[in-house]
Amino acid sequence: MGAPTLPDAIRKLLFGTPFGEVYPAREPPPPLALDGRTVALRLLRRYLAALTFYRTGATVIDPETRQPTAGAPVAFAIPENSIHIEWPDYEEDLVFPCISLLATAPAEMLAIGLTGYVEENSRDVFAPGTIVQWMSEYKENIALEIWASSKAERRAILSGLEAALSPTEQMYGLRFSMPDYFNELVCFTVSNREIFEDPDAARNRRRARLMIEMRFNLVALVNYNPLVGIVKVEVDVDQDTNEAVVLVEESERARERC
Repeated sequence: MGAPTLPDAIRKLLFGTPFGEVYPAREPPPPLALDGRTVALRLLRRYLAALTFYRTGATVIDPETRQPTAGAPVAFAIPENSIHIEWPDYEEDLVFPCISLLATAPAEMLAIGLTGYVEENSRDVFAPGTIVQWMSEYKENIALEIWASSKAERRAILSGLEAALSPTEQMYGLRFSMPDYFNELVCFTVSNREIFEDPDAARNRRRARLMIEMRFNLVALVNYNPLVGIVKVEVDVDQDTNEAVVLVEESERARERC
């Protein structure tokens, strides 16, 4: 995730200073094996797998009134292996209920600003002599695809997710710190939902979709050198102009002005 090591011939042609270029030169920090998107979606998957949903129980006929009443709510959860963040590497059967997190359009990488920005509180945290450099803001719209076996199950999942994706009183949306991505913050916000009614519903394959927006900062771990201030005092010759320095008392200057 650090700056690449460039051959001298290419470095001479590059306009600007690469992130993490220091003097004397040092090897760049080791790269991450995972990108920020994967880290963020894995965190979301863990969160969704920790939720408990409640669907309406089977209808019960009251023996006295002969009126139907809903049974006690039935709790269920969606295991982590039934929440998919990418297409699987091999063909596998979906076990309902399940959730798929699907990309719907190209992600955007938005400029942070006109200049670079580093997180000063990340100095030497992840490796000695390194700091976290912001690259751009990553923005992607993701379809949270829900598959269920019944109407009651689908309703329960939608109801639970709409509450769980905005769980805090301070702000709208769901936010996580990502320990596997330099503790950067990722934000998920729901934008709309859709229920699909198609022939598959008669085969106990009911589908719904929540559209969520994911945002976080793309960053890199780069080398740095601390800024060291130097104070230079000249008492005889100015080293910049090579002229003699004349030290005159203020009282003598006052007499000369008179």
